[in-house]
Amino acid sequence: METLKADVWVIGSGAAGLMAAIKARLAGADVAVVGKSGPGKGTSTTFAVGAFAGPWEGLSEEAYKERVLTAGRGLNEGEMVDIAAAEAGDRFQDLIDWGLTTKSAPGVFMALPKDDPGDRIPVWGREIVRCMVAKAEEVGVRFVNNLVVRSISAGEDGVCLSAYGARQRTWFELRGGAVILAAGGAGALFLHHDNPKRMGGDSHTLAYEAGCVMQDMEFVQFYPVAIAEPGKAVFVIEPEGADLGHLTNAAGEDILDKYNITVRPAATHARDALSQALFQEIEEHDGAVYIDLTKVSKDEWCANPISATKWAYLDSKYNAWGQPLRVAPVAHFSGGGARTDAHGATNVPGLFAAGEAAGGMHGANRMGGNALTECLVFGQRAGLAAVECAKGKDQGANAVSPTPLPVPGEPQADADDLRAELCQVMWQYGGIRRDAAGLATGLAKVRAIAAQAARTHGINEPRRLEKFLETQLAAGAAELIIQAASRREESRGTHARADFPAADDDNWRGHLKVVRQGDGPNWWFDALAEEDGVQAAE
Repeated sequence: METLKADVWVIGSGAAGLMAAIKARLAGADVAVVGKSGPGKGTSTTFAVGAFAGPWEGLSEEAYKERVLTAGRGLNEGEMVDIAAAEAGDRFQDLIDWGLTTKSAPGVFMALPKDDPGDRIPVWGREIVRCMVAKAEEVGVRFVNNLVVRSISAGEDGVCLSAYGARQRTWFELRGGAVILAAGGAGALFLHHDNPKRMGGDSHTLAYEAGCVMQDMEFVQFYPVAIAEPGKAVFVIEPEGADLGHLTNAAGEDILDKYNITVRPAATHARDALSQALFQEIEEHDGAVYIDLTKVSKDEWCANPISATKWAYLDSKYNAWGQPLRVAPVAHFSGGGARTDAHGATNVPGLFAAGEAAGGMHGANRMGGNALTECLVFGQRAGLAAVECAKGKDQGANAVSPTPLPVPGEPQADADDLRAELCQVMWQYGGIRRDAAGLATGLAKVRAIAAQAARTHGINEPRRLEKFLETQLAAGAAELIIQAASRREESRGTHARADFPAADDDNWRGHLKVVRQGDGPNWWFDALAEEDGVQAAE
């Protein structure tokens, strides 16, 4: 067991974690960022389109807030939306000051690659990560790489994290005054997704097991328009590009017209409705839903600078301009997470959360472009608050070590097989379309997987142990999602119940919450007052 210390520990090196680390370091704290791989690698920020939504280039704060609240179907935390509207512009300016190459449009701040990717896969979020990692290194943030954090103990005496390093072949204690959980969401829990493959819900399980109140776990957002050609890699078509094409089912029916989806870009402002429509069409038409881009000119497509970087890649890899392409929804974003205050503080002293690790801002459905904005705004706030919390804590010298003990019994399954089964279960029973019977079946299967993943006694091969630890975290997050989905007996935003197909404001306009008590969950529902938020969109 090796012990490492810092004033503030940050788990995760995407946009939320990096912003938190930079701001905490600039405030004078000794800051260390811990991640599963190198700085920024394997994060959702790297995979992001690179567009930040906000009151920018002429879009007013009020107009921005209206868009966010409408997308959230009446469940957004209003204070968080107000804060994002007020502070987003300053955070965008931070990135400009730190050297990010950008281009803007009304309501959109965009990161651009420094060179033309040609027919290579364009990855715009990489520029955000490069910029923020360089700034973090410049100001003296430390990076501790290739560790899987398995548990967190936090309290008035400081924090202690238990982490395992397969490369180092040992366990670590990471002690400090405060910790910021910014390890992303749970998109990779599902069979079809566009997240990094190790984005399996670590943040949610770590927060829940540490005693955090969790909320809105049922709201998992699926991005609707991803290329799903057999034998080809999944590739997301951004909202503006999708609107240029023609979405049809196998019978040639226009899907937007059929489902009365009128807002544009549809994949930005109606992600939930469009994902559910495509899923239904795929079920009814044997997997055949198409986008036709053959009548889109290069000038039309390249008018959007982000779309422009995709032209050559879509041409060479998919022949996108010569034939209709099959498309399907993919798991994209986690709307729920640890409940925090306006400064990222959870109910557990010393434990903060930001980005997809936290729940609240987006309500029942996230507006496109708002994930990165949330990361910047609340990453800074969590970073500054954690510095104040860590003062006088002597880097967690008195915090209790949470090193987990292996469950007795030799492993009876392969970790890769367990993870693959978990993803299939979540897609089939806990995905876009849910019902009571399927959720009950899914919950039983997830619990069986979790029981197998806990059996690590006698595992001496480091990489194998690491995979089991990640599967434990994934199964924990999956159980929270399915339990929440089974309790919300309505359809709202990204949560669709086939057996309760309508929104029910009288009974379900509010937040499902859960906290761990002893070895089990304590669930409750907090209804919103009539004046809170906005009414669910029609």
